[in-house]
Amino acid sequence: MKILAAIAFVLVLVSCKKDNGPILYGYNVYPMTEGNYVVYDVVDIFHDVALAPAHDTSYYQIREVIGEEETDGEGETYRKLYRYYRASDTLAWTMQDVWTVKQTPQTLETVEENKRRISLAFSISYDRIWDYNALNNDDALNARYENIYESYSVGGESFDSTVQVEIENVKTFIEYKRQYDIYAANVGRIIRVKKDLQILNNDTTAIQKGTELFYSVVDYGVE
Repeated sequence: MKILAAIAFVLVLVSCKKDNGPILYGYNVYPMTEGNYVVYDVVDIFHDVALAPAHDTSYYQIREVIGEEETDGEGETYRKLYRYYRASDTLAWTMQDVWTVKQTPQTLETVEENKRRISLAFSISYDRIWDYNALNNDDALNARYENIYESYSVGGESFDSTVQVEIENVKTFIEYKRQYDIYAANVGRIIRVKKDLQILNNDTTAIQKGTELFYSVVDYGVE
């Protein structure tokens, strides 16, 4: 079923192309140049009221670097994404893991922790909706765009043209799941937010168990 959904998704993207007017595909919101890098401050929070401490926060940095180009089993090219870790900005980087990224005319696919996801769908527009998990076995997540080509500031840095990818925003009486990414033109992803929480009585501040992850850009460029 996932394979059929992915095929249908690509067909929908092709059929959405209009004959009049320019199309802003938005490929530049994730540069694929070898050596392109982004450094993030990361806040990683673990919650479990049955443990002590009930809420444990870790701070560290992640550096992602676009690597060399290779060819997959389908004969399509992709790039390695090298990820480095350090506990603070005074320490040396150590290799954490290697992911992959593949840009097609229709999508940007990322393989993170052995799961392939459709991180971006081209062209970028408010009516674009796609299954973030169409290429893996996880439950469907209907991603969409918000705040297209608007300015955004983080950590004292201003970005003139960004786009927000809304991935998940679910709130019930006992759970709260929130996930989105923000990309900046000619830079890449500058913000990532992921929350998967068990809550009490519909109150998102009464966290019983779960995780929160926040990435925010602090440096970027080309090696």
